[in-house]
Parts: sequence; C-alpha cells; structure tokens
Amino acid sequence: MKKFCGIVFCLLLVTTFAFAQRKEGLTGKFVPSDSHTLLFCGQNNTDSEEFVKINGKVPAGFMIYTSLQNLEALDEDVEYGTGKMSGNFILNNYKKAALQIGLFLVGSLDSVIDGSLDDNIKKLGEWITKANVPVFLRIGYEFDFPENNYDPELYKQAFRYIVEKFDEQKVKNVAYVWHSYASYAPKGIEQWYPGDEYVDWCAISYFANPQWFPMIQFTKAHNKPLMLAECSPTIGTNATEVDKIKWYRILFKFIQSKDIKALCYINANWDEQAMFEQFAWGNSKLNVSENIKNYWLENIKDERFINLDKLYKEIKK
Repeated sequence: MKKFCGIVFCLLLVTTFAFAQRKEGLTGKFVPSDSHTLLFCGQNNTDSEEFVKINGKVPAGFMIYTSLQNLEALDEDVEYGTGKMSGNFILNNYKKAALQIGLFLVGSLDSVIDGSLDDNIKKLGEWITKANVPVFLRIGYEFDFPENNYDPELYKQAFRYIVEKFDEQKVKNVAYVWHSYASYAPKGIEQWYPGDEYVDWCAISYFANPQWFPMIQFTKAHNKPLMLAECSPTIGTNATEVDKIKWYRILFKFIQSKDIKALCYINANWDEQAMFEQFAWGNSKLNVSENIKNYWLENIKDERFINLDKLYKEIKK
C-alpha cells in the first residue's frame, strides 16, 4: 500500500509541475530525458496482450481511440473493425500504464467550437482525471490527412477550445499531442498549428515511407518532443523477412539519430482487420517470424526504451 501511495503521489507531483509548465508556454510534459524513448503498443486488446508477451515487459503505455461525439472505447470494449479495444481494459489489466488516446474529430469541429459538445468534453476530462495515469491525447489526430478534411482555422480553434475546457476542469494528467500523418502537405503543416502554449508534443505517423523531414524541422524550431504516434511496417503483403528487417533497422536508426521521445508500435496483422484488409499492408506482428521477433528484442532491450517499470522515475525528470 505504501508503494502504491508513493506512485500516486509522484504522479500528482509530475502532473502539477508539468501543468504549470504548459500554462507558462514552456515545452514538454511527461517527456523522458535525452536518449530515452517511451514505448507504447496497440492498438487492440488482443494485439496489446501479445505484444506484452513478446516484449517480456509491460510497455510504458498503450494506444486506444475514441471520438468526441460518442466517447466510445473508454469504459466498454468497442470493435471498429480493428479488434476490440477499451481504456478500461488497459487500466484494469496493466495498472498505472500510460494511455495514448487518438481523439477523432472528423465532422465535429463546428460542434466543438459552438459548445455543442461541451458535455462530452467534460465527460472525457473527468474520465482522464479518474484514470490517474499519464494520458497523451492526440486531438484530431492526423490533422493533415486529406480524407479527414480538417479546415486549418477550424481545427486550430477546436484544438484550443478543448485544451482550454480541460484547463477549466483542472485536468492535469494529460499531455496534448499535435499529430501529422507525415505525407505531402502542399501548404505545409504550420497552417494547422494551434500554438506553442497549446501543444506539449508533436507527432508523426511512421509507416511505409514517412515524410518526416517537415516535422523534424518544426520540432527543432519550436523545441517540442517528437512522438511516433502510429508506427508499423505497412510495406505490403508480399514483403519478405529481409524487407521487414530493413524497415526495422531504419526505424531504430531514426529513433536514435533524431532522439525520438516516444515510439507507439501497432502490433497488427492488417490483412485480417476488416477496416484495413483492402489495402494489402501485410502482417506487422512482431512474432510473424522468429528472426523478426529476435531482431526486435535485440534492439528494444537497449536502455533507451522505457517500459512501465521505469516510467514514473523517468518522467519525473
């Protein structure tokens, strides 16, 4: 009991300090020290359990998705066509693990700004506070993905509105993540940026051929930590073991050379998921072969990568 109380007390100290930092416009919240990377996995319950078994340790956190319109997949398991997932599954099965939540806002920016979704913003804030773990909230994730059709001005207003509402609620255990899908944006990513005082982390999707350079330059200019918010080798159903190991080799080199602060790996067989089977992205599960699993384990055991056992010690710094 004393140990548990100590963990909760440390979390309260971290969140209080980090909250004050963000209010002052400084960078960072729940950010590990230089040369360290928080490890997350997802994105459904079964694939997350499998990842834990392969990894040999519980990662620092897990990924889930919800929408502001419906707030699904928080308390109850939901099936989006990607396997069942829920926040409560993680909270109940992996005590004190962090959460990385993708908040879907497609078609609802106006409703956020005009106050129509205030009740749901309040409910989400209450749920996050009750969770009492570090939560990384990707507000309107992949803001520049053309199919999301996020108007830049409305997106910025909605992002700020949610942050300000959470501030009013004094939601302290949340870091706000600004997430690009890392592909070509003709007018640049800056047009969607809510502002330094509203963003704790920047993030990109890292799949087959990520165009990461714009966000790398942006994070340097704005002194923000960078997260690989969705990461998986979607290099095709016919990709060979050699092709995949090459992808992982490039990934680990990228993390080290750019000092990536969080890696969120999607341990999925995309070809078996109803939402994605038509894309022929292939099988990205780490146990798809012994060689791939062993290559992953050999690299992920590096002291750079932070699992749950070191999470609270690391993010205090």
